[in-house]
Amino acid sequence: MFVDCHSHLNDPAFDGKVPAVLERSRVADVGKIVVSAYDYPSLARTAALASAFPEVILPTYGIHPWFVEGFHDYEDLWSFLQRKECIAVGEIGLDFSPEFVHRDLQVESFTRQVDWAKDHRLPVIIHCRKAYDELYRILLPYEGRIGGLIHSFSGGENWLSRFVDLGFYVSFSGSVTRPNARKYHRVARIAPLDCILLETDCPSIATESTVASEVEPRHVIEIAAKIAEIRNMQVGDMERHTTENALTLFKVPQEDK
Repeated sequence: MFVDCHSHLNDPAFDGKVPAVLERSRVADVGKIVVSAYDYPSLARTAALASAFPEVILPTYGIHPWFVEGFHDYEDLWSFLQRKECIAVGEIGLDFSPEFVHRDLQVESFTRQVDWAKDHRLPVIIHCRKAYDELYRILLPYEGRIGGLIHSFSGGENWLSRFVDLGFYVSFSGSVTRPNARKYHRVARIAPLDCILLETDCPSIATESTVASEVEPRHVIEIAAKIAEIRNMQVGDMERHTTENALTLFKVPQEDK
């Protein structure tokens, strides 16, 4: 069984399509799919999906850095984190790309949500672009008290060991499948096997074979195959390691493996 550790089946692009998507995932042996909220409307959509498909969908709740401006409903977010099916806080993070401002607001929102994750003993799912220095500075004091994954990790070799030493996993998306993605390939080659996760981030990141808008959780197998090729491994071994990592991180009960 494969696990897609980060997806957005709660995106309106999947309205009316989820049952068919999940059937294709089942056929492809993708047995668990993490669905992460990212803004206020997606909180309820995520909860509804988890209720409708509890055997497959693992929900997480958080506010993405793109949507922190004007967000004031933290009490509502807190209530979603109390739900028994919640497995992580996310998608949260920092994005210091030029088109996204309000860095202080991002840091404030991110830190608040990390604190909640610590209090709930939940992992975090982190988005990070052009903010690895600040991300590391914030997370360092939490060492040993919080973990999680950095999704579609783009930090390169320089940051890999630092975040692994803090207890974090690095998650690879369709970006690693592209032939010219040399930085992703180098990281995929040297990342410790017990720290690697797989994700699609559908419908946002293309694979070599499929445009972003058509990516589904079943495409996580293409990502696994590429990393296995890079590391000269069997795909089955990559499946075993990454699934074990995912179920450990998200504390999925042994009987569900």
